[in-house]
Amino acid sequence: MNQLYFEAKGETLLEQIGMSKSEFARRMGIRKQNVKALFRTKNLETIYKAAAVMNVPFMMLVGYVEEPDLKMIPIVPLEESEYEITEDDIPTGNSVEDRRMRYDLIYEFYEGWKRKNPDQTKYNIVLKEDINIRAVSLDETAAHASLTYLSTLAVLQLDAILTNAWLVRKVPSKQDSKNQRSFESMLIMEYICTGVGRVKMTVGVRRSDKKKVQYCITAIDASKIKKEAN
Repeated sequence: MNQLYFEAKGETLLEQIGMSKSEFARRMGIRKQNVKALFRTKNLETIYKAAAVMNVPFMMLVGYVEEPDLKMIPIVPLEESEYEITEDDIPTGNSVEDRRMRYDLIYEFYEGWKRKNPDQTKYNIVLKEDINIRAVSLDETAAHASLTYLSTLAVLQLDAILTNAWLVRKVPSKQDSKNQRSFESMLIMEYICTGVGRVKMTVGVRRSDKKKVQYCITAIDASKIKKEAN
């Protein structure tokens, strides 16, 4: 049985229009890990919604793979502004679903940030050198910042944090942590974010070339500050 165009070409189509899987999943209202399964659907209402999200003709998606190749079909590129994530997009609750949505939003934010900053670096005034964004930056920040609304909100101020955070202390890296093994030490930095308060940014000093890599960003709530003072 022939595949629908949506199933056969869906992932290629996303790449052509410049939409990430996480962005597509968010707009479709599903988990990112379910995108592959979604492309196999035969539900016309779901495919119709996908056509609207991807800004392509519905009839193209419900055709078969014998349809003309993707490059023959004009596709309107997404506006950069469509990737903007605002405070109103962030769930404020503590449910598993709220945390999952915040996790996805953080990944989407970083993906948009990287498109705007191809070199994936920002100069820090205090360190007097660049802080790099790498895969570990996304993984660790999404895992920890998604736990609370304020930490996720802080991530939206990434540029200000990277540029203006000050050094608090330097600590050894945790060699029993898989994601810290490549770092010789960790820099604990802080910044005061608008609407969030005090924020901690951990920066890893890479063992191989001494480059600074943003590792994690989290908001420091009042209870945490109190514990540190004791």
